[in-house]
Amino acid sequence: MDRVYQYLRFGSFTNTYVSVFAREWRQLDPSLPANFPWTTPFHVGMFSPLFMPEKSIFLFDPLIVLSLLIIIFSWKRLRPDVRAYVITTLLLILAYMAFYARYFVWAGDMAWGDRYVSTAVEMAAFISVPLLLRHRTDLGRWLWNVGGVLVAASFIVQLASLAFWLPLEIYQMETLGHPTFVVLLRLKNIAAFSLGKMDQWGLNTPSMTQDPWDYVHISTWNFLPFLLRRVGEVSDWVIKTVFAMWYVGIAALAWSLWRLRIAVTDNSTNSSRDVLS
Repeated sequence: MDRVYQYLRFGSFTNTYVSVFAREWRQLDPSLPANFPWTTPFHVGMFSPLFMPEKSIFLFDPLIVLSLLIIIFSWKRLRPDVRAYVITTLLLILAYMAFYARYFVWAGDMAWGDRYVSTAVEMAAFISVPLLLRHRTDLGRWLWNVGGVLVAASFIVQLASLAFWLPLEIYQMETLGHPTFVVLLRLKNIAAFSLGKMDQWGLNTPSMTQDPWDYVHISTWNFLPFLLRRVGEVSDWVIKTVFAMWYVGIAALAWSLWRLRIAVTDNSTNSSRDVLS
């Protein structure tokens, strides 16, 4: 379907919008180089997803670190199909990094992290916890403890990524400058907004107000009830109803997690009794 769309829209089954985008931009700005949009030096676009504090995959997806540690220290214990999976996903990450390395916005610009490699990184990161649990008895205690820290860090990063609409830090960096640890800036934004100190801490920057639609969305919590209240386009009863549904959903999630914890604890206790008997 995508290829049919490309043909109907651009007259070709094989091209993408990038060539059309480049041609149009060169017409608007003749000073752009002939190789636009592939203008980033390869080494910059290749290594920045690993080490740049604004887009590093290790900061935005800490579980990828856990995956790498388990692969390194448990390679001989991994089943052949698991080895094939981890090799494939790591090669896929490198392939995406290499493909977009020379793109003028190699990380995807308006994105939380590096959006061009995020899917491949998540595929490599998701397997970390199952492998940690499967090989727990074979791994050293230090790796189990490190794994717990990385799981907690990943959980915090994922929650933080939901707190505000993603362009917030991108607008702020136009004033705050580069490089910036975006994850830490997001945590600072959460603390400042919760305490009502966005202005005092210098986090309300002029660029945030340039686009009125964006400003409305980045100046409140990025959850539907808060957005509805901030935009102010629906009746008050609708907002209250959505808030009630939201709180009920959170309560149901907490109850389900508690029941799951009880079930896991009971299962572990029964297993221990069986072993002793």
